[in-house]
Amino acid sequence: MLDETDRFAPLDGYKVHYQSYGSGKRTVVFLSGWGCDTTLWRNQAPALASRWRVLLVDLPGHGRSDAPEIRYTIALFTRAVAAVLDDAQVEKAAVVGHSMGGMVAYEFARQHPERTLALIWVDGAFGVPIQIHQQMADFKRHAQEFRGPDYKAKVTEFIEQLFVPETPAAVREEVRQSVLATPQHVLASAQEELANPATFEHALLDKPAFALLSSFWNPEQYIDIFKKYLPRLEYELIDGVGHYPMLEKPAETNAFLARVLARL
Repeated sequence: MLDETDRFAPLDGYKVHYQSYGSGKRTVVFLSGWGCDTTLWRNQAPALASRWRVLLVDLPGHGRSDAPEIRYTIALFTRAVAAVLDDAQVEKAAVVGHSMGGMVAYEFARQHPERTLALIWVDGAFGVPIQIHQQMADFKRHAQEFRGPDYKAKVTEFIEQLFVPETPAAVREEVRQSVLATPQHVLASAQEELANPATFEHALLDKPAFALLSSFWNPEQYIDIFKKYLPRLEYELIDGVGHYPMLEKPAETNAFLARVLARL
């Protein structure tokens, strides 16, 4: 059921769903990762809305946004963010991205630096330009699996790799249900499009950048690469969580966000 926070931005004749909370002078936009929707950030919106206007975005094909039979690309998702800001009458925002949403947040900031207060990753990143051919092959393989009749089993198997032993059972189930609620053609297309060579091509972004990264995937090995393109990047590691720190340790995630947003 929709409530007063629910809005829809037009894009290419389709609707992009977002939620608006608070009425602060500055805005922070949250972008979910592959297969997830605005509920991913339900613990963050109330914690920040007293000082910031908070926009939670369902990327095209996800959540309550329309899901036409089109290609689901980083470029499309990036245009959707701009469409939401236009519809919400927001000139500039801090852009927070999780997982694939981190790629979208970076691309939006790169294309629209004048509209970006800061880039913030919550276990997000851009495509790391190492072993590119292997990464592309993996994305294509997953896309093919997700187009098959047993895609729900393949998706579940894929998601299980994103948790650690400490991940609560309720979080595992919530993520699984969220991703499986996303249309099959969207899941497959988004994976396939991540194999685009452009996913691994980056440019210098001289903007404030912050990251909260789960230690389970050893992100420190990529920090030098991140800082090559994000020279102002500052990061923190969070232990004992899988790929969803905003659900696994919401208080710690909120504290991180409050700290970095207070600096803008």
